[in-house]
Amino acid sequence: MIRTSCRFGFVVAIATLLALVSVAETQSKACKLATNIVMTGQWASMGIGIYNSFKLAIDQATARGDFKDMKVEIVYGDNAADTAQAVGLATRHGQDPEIVGALCCWISGIGIATHPTYNRYGLPVILAGSNDSRSSRPLHNSKVVFRNSPYDLINMKMAATYIRASKFNRIYLLSDTWPFGRTQVQYLQKFLTEMGHGAAILGYDTITPGEKDFSPILTKIKPLNVDLLYFAGMVVEYALIRQQMLKLGFTVPLMGSGGLFSETYLKIAGPAADGTLATYWGLPLEMYPEGRGLQFERDYKAAGFKDHYETFGPPAYIAGQVFAQAIKRAGCDRQKVLKELQTGEFDTILGPRFRFDENGMPEFKAIAVYRAEQGQWKMIDVTDPQATRFEKTR
Repeated sequence: MIRTSCRFGFVVAIATLLALVSVAETQSKACKLATNIVMTGQWASMGIGIYNSFKLAIDQATARGDFKDMKVEIVYGDNAADTAQAVGLATRHGQDPEIVGALCCWISGIGIATHPTYNRYGLPVILAGSNDSRSSRPLHNSKVVFRNSPYDLINMKMAATYIRASKFNRIYLLSDTWPFGRTQVQYLQKFLTEMGHGAAILGYDTITPGEKDFSPILTKIKPLNVDLLYFAGMVVEYALIRQQMLKLGFTVPLMGSGGLFSETYLKIAGPAADGTLATYWGLPLEMYPEGRGLQFERDYKAAGFKDHYETFGPPAYIAGQVFAQAIKRAGCDRQKVLKELQTGEFDTILGPRFRFDENGMPEFKAIAVYRAEQGQWKMIDVTDPQATRFEKTR
């Protein structure tokens, strides 16, 4: 009996020890969210603002105790605006069982390239930009891809509506050779034609990302007496084009979209930015409900980030809020987090009932038109929440 009791006690002790180890491992296990964005190079300012805003939301959830015993970490990922590097990051993220969600990619072509990888691993990903329509359902079949801003089918339709209503009757189109730029121009042409305004388009050319001297193409366009130059591309090229336009005495408005609407453009272009037009999803922070946008701005400043949150900072913050609440409800489980994104409602700076529709799109789709004035973006027109019409005009 003594031997049996000792043996029994030994077994109980081992079982207890294993249980304690199991509990300790559970409590210390990291729950991870990955980022796959451009953090270096000429577009780094956009990625840094996205990353900081996303991190702010997770840090706030942690400080509130939303995750209880879970430790939620952000896996830093710089794709350096390189498609192969982004796909490699997506693969590593998918293979890590502790990663339950990802934020990607800002650049549309890169976002599109990563979708099959995220889909293969069933890893839910919220797009930080990537507004090419092909990066969105129903134009692809991936059930793990979600957006926190509408795609360019919507944006370009409202841009065309604004152009026609503003009576720009002599338009020249430019784009870079990235999918984002080409797709924007394709849809803008389509919608202007459908609205009976296609004859206003006098021509279309492309530029190569990274070019510095645009004087040859601008010299070609200027004698056509256009009243609007529309360019679809990235922020650095926008600034250079605008500066070189004015040097040539080419003073008509330059117009663009998400690649243009940024604090970085205003800084690089300087006084030349005045008169530039941009369409962009979302409203100025002061127009967010219940002061939530301005609170985000205050919290971002208080967090001590050195860089501005930039254009896609608020949407990235929303992505962080969504992931934090999904993890709080579902735990550190990739499939359950995905289910939360598909079916849940979330309290974000856009309001207490943010949700994704059946195509992973946000239900709030308002498009605003902004004009650069004395170093600031001023909203001059805005659509209804579903982006079907402009609610007010200048």
